[in-house]
Amino acid sequence: TMATIASTAGVSRQTLYRYYPDIDAVLVGVAELIASHDDHLETHVRTQSGPAAQLDTLVHSLAQAAGHDKPEAAALRSTLPPAARDVLARHEGRVTRLLVDVLQTGIGRGVFRADLEPASDAPLLLGLAAAADPTDPERALTLVHRIIKPEEKPT
Repeated sequence: TMATIASTAGVSRQTLYRYYPDIDAVLVGVAELIASHDDHLETHVRTQSGPAAQLDTLVHSLAQAAGHDKPEAAALRSTLPPAARDVLARHEGRVTRLLVDVLQTGIGRGVFRADLEPASDAPLLLGLAAAADPTDPERALTLVHRIIKPEEKPT
């Protein structure tokens, strides 16, 4: 209820209604807040030197946020109004496109395995990051490195 949301947020119900007319509007607002970090994330990733550092930054950031993307979040997502689901879908699409771009650049520079398929592998890598323990993002990075690292050629 709006009263529960207001109480949890530490504001009065009247204050909540001043900004949000109903629960759907609150949920859309929360979804927009989640998606609003996209610009910051993309800038942070793209300012890293090279695709390996960009990938590490992206996976690390997503793995740290992973605590918010567990089964409970998936169940909650199904209850969101269509506008909120659309906002989250745009967010996921943008993060996926960013990872695809980083993978393509890394493959082109020989930093990542040549047999990677960025369009189909990016969602898998994002799933790995989303399933990570947010207290140990380095574990997710280790697994991603094992997947994307070019195979060493015998000498």
